[in-house]
Amino acid sequence: MMCPTYALDDVASTGAALLGWRNAAATPVRGGGNNRIFRLDGSGGTAALKLYPSQQDDARDRLGQEFAALSFLWGCGVRQVPRPLAQDRVRRCAAYEWVEGTPAGEAGPAEVDCLADFFVALQELRGRPGAEALAAASASCFSAQMVARQLQERLQRIGEVAANSSDLASFLEGTIRSAAAVTDRLRKECERAGIGFEQPLARSKCALSPSDFGLHNAVRRPDGSLTFVDFEYFGWDDPAKAVADVMLHPGTALSAELARRYRARVETALQRQDEHLGRRLDLFFPAIVLIWSLILLNEFLPERWVRRTLAGETAARTAAQARQLGKARELLARHLP
Repeated sequence: MMCPTYALDDVASTGAALLGWRNAAATPVRGGGNNRIFRLDGSGGTAALKLYPSQQDDARDRLGQEFAALSFLWGCGVRQVPRPLAQDRVRRCAAYEWVEGTPAGEAGPAEVDCLADFFVALQELRGRPGAEALAAASASCFSAQMVARQLQERLQRIGEVAANSSDLASFLEGTIRSAAAVTDRLRKECERAGIGFEQPLARSKCALSPSDFGLHNAVRRPDGSLTFVDFEYFGWDDPAKAVADVMLHPGTALSAELARRYRARVETALQRQDEHLGRRLDLFFPAIVLIWSLILLNEFLPERWVRRTLAGETAARTAAQARQLGKARELLARHLP
């Protein structure tokens, strides 16, 4: 593992060696929830060096998944993503094209349309060589049963630490009751709609999804265009799950109107190939709302907090937990009153 606390000289020499440059200087850019990013300036120009967490802490191969995703997309002619340059599996790092720009800013109709159009464009690549070798997206769900299982697994894990916080325990009491009701309704509504609860979605209807997708992972270039970054979780998923995730992701924080706009634009574009997309989205949505309320509580999990601090989190843990618990309550109040 390349620890994010390495001296900048060590980061620079690692990046230069990876890229075959004579020399380089490293400047910290930002810390994501699970990685660190540096700008490299050297004999070969400018690049981004990304350091990934150890798989000892998280079995998911974020480096491999992201580098494979961007290599596939770049090979298909997609230029709204950074070009992958080189990777080092031993040191858990990769170099990418440096994307000059600023944070995307707040979402408006134009930004939402850009998000939707990019997602729709990805679906045109599903039959391209190499697509079949791409992994499932992180936290993907290919059936109603998988949605329900993911909800229960997240509830169980958060429940294991609930005794450490009376506020969290109180929140979970209501959430567990809601989850039971939502899961029961999901099973019954699937049966009524003729959608098999356990039946996985046909591969022909699965979508290529960035997974952690939204304006929080976008850079606005000087010409105003958006470039999408962070593809650690990219892969195959049910488009209903993928659309719901964008609608609910706190990083982009879409208003109800903009969330409906995103859904409508994607649904309209994909309805010919997936006539039941809208119905699945309606069925899955309450459970995915609950899932997101639990994702917001990851700061309560010891292993997640360790990764946050290694990646540059500076807020006091209790303050961060209180903030996230407030967001979780707000999310449920907004979507499951």
